Amino acid sequence: MKRRSYIRYWLPPVLLLLAGVLAWLTLTADGRRRVDLALVSLRGVPAVDLSLVELDSHLNEVGVRSRLPGVELQCTDGPSPFGDRTCAARIGAYGRLPADALAFYFADGELRAAKLNYRRDVHGEVLASLTRRLGEGDTNLRSGAGGGARVINWQVIDGVLVINAGDLAPSDEAALLWLSSAVVEERMRAGRGSGRTLR
Repeated sequence: MKRRSYIRYWLPPVLLLLAGVLAWLTLTADGRRRVDLALVSLRGVPAVDLSLVELDSHLNEVGVRSRLPGVELQCTDGPSPFGDRTCAARIGAYGRLPADALAFYFADGELRAAKLNYRRDVHGEVLASLTRRLGEGDTNLRSGAGGGARVINWQVIDGVLVINAGDLAPSDEAALLWLSSAVVEERMRAGRGSGRTLR
């Protein structure tokens, strides 16, 4: 008799607590992000802990691979916006944030750019994390085929980090871009020749 009353007494609050946790995990962005991070290893995609701030243009492909143990980079030769070889991998997380892909661009064997694609719903967290770590950054207007867009850039050890400012438009890519000093200089020289600035 005592056992039944014990169960009747504790079962409703326990079920209510479980329902609350399940609702939080499935109905909130933070809950879904935490579930996704917990499932990264089950999905067979690696989590990456690489600081884009510390990249440098003297890294070659072997150097990049050594910083990414467990990540299978797939490389292709051919022209890209930043060089002649691209190495990319699908990833599940970047630090504590869900992410989709990480790409590295090489020119003449040296690293020229890197791009992290993350989930759109964590864009605000990426911006907040960069601002905490690097300060406010410089906000600029970038022109492109679809019109002007605001971007924030931060000077780092060797180059700049660039990300879309504010909320992402439906056509915006959820990405953080590292450009080496060599790429920045090339773009600035090209901009001076055409009367434009770094884009």
